[in-house]
Amino acid sequence: MSTQFSRELICLAAMRQARANFFDRVVDHAETWRRDRGEDDPTRDERKLLRSEGVAQIAEFFFAILEGGVNSPAALRSFFERHNADMSALLETCERGYTRFGLSESRVKSAMFKDHQIDLVVHESSHGVVTFDQRSIGKILTQVMSYESCRTLLILLSGAGLLKRRDFRAVVLISSDGTLESLYKDHLRYISGAVTPQT
Repeated sequence: MSTQFSRELICLAAMRQARANFFDRVVDHAETWRRDRGEDDPTRDERKLLRSEGVAQIAEFFFAILEGGVNSPAALRSFFERHNADMSALLETCERGYTRFGLSESRVKSAMFKDHQIDLVVHESSHGVVTFDQRSIGKILTQVMSYESCRTLLILLSGAGLLKRRDFRAVVLISSDGTLESLYKDHLRYISGAVTPQT
């Protein structure tokens, strides 16, 4: 007798398998990229970080930017304006120095962008490759990780060939060649395929 699993259970199983596949491919890419350059394989601690939720959050962010077409000056400005509006709304939930979700008021304020910070990203992205300064990504992801955790993961991902990181005067710039986004998209496709009825 066949067992009919619920759509929700199928979705859960697909999500778990897709996430495992995603992390496997991230680590595989890191190994191959380093070996091709004659470098040591990722350490045990690096492998743990490459399989962390923070890496998935960063991959999701770059995927959303690419898939959402946030690559023009107008789209980028609109994105930052929405982020600032979201942070302002979060500040309104503060009581005794903390938001309803436990973030400190000072952390939320530091996650908001000033005009010159927006101008920098727009300028660096003007040649068709969306480029953030490292601090900006930390601001955007402030609700899911600390600035230091974000910085650590960005350095690791660039050292695994999954992001590009370069120094420009006093700023560290981060961009992607699409590899990380592709791995994340495949992970979403796996889930979508599992829950989409076959015709």
